Amino acid sequence: MTAWDDDTAQRYADKYGGDASIFEVLNAAGIADGADVIDLGCGNGSALAALADRAGRLAGVDPTPRMVEIARERCPGADLRVAPGEATGFGDGDFDVVMMINVIHHLDDISAGLAEANRLLRPGGLIVIGGEVFSTSMVPEGQDYAGALEAAGFGAVERRDLSGAFITTARKEG
Repeated sequence: MTAWDDDTAQRYADKYGGDASIFEVLNAAGIADGADVIDLGCGNGSALAALADRAGRLAGVDPTPRMVEIARERCPGADLRVAPGEATGFGDGDFDVVMMINVIHHLDDISAGLAEANRLLRPGGLIVIGGEVFSTSMVPEGQDYAGALEAAGFGAVERRDLSGAFITTARKEG
């Protein structure tokens, strides 16, 4: 996952600060109340902030220091770190849910990112990949993720198209 400079980070935070597709994906994801959630590529923290009232532990990583600063302002109780989504520094099985909202197309290595998500999840844990559909050239079709998710140890892969957004969910096997 590539870090952005401060100007790019601020422009992204301003543009996508409360993007409706984030809330649409989170509502469709079926995240249980009290779940421990990590957001890989947390950006400005808007997805974590949307879950703050109902989640257990909140955590997130982003490779861009400015994005993590903005996320800390938005989610002061979350454990937020400057790190790529492919190598977070959190422990094995620390979370019930791993989110990748508007981020999978930013991963340098999708397989490594999904392997990290699997490592972070407890058995039966939920991975949520989703976000706005920018274009099919930038965000590959959800079916492209099914094989990668299965190769990373996930099952029960489900893709749904929402109004202007997509969501792919899967469960850690075991």
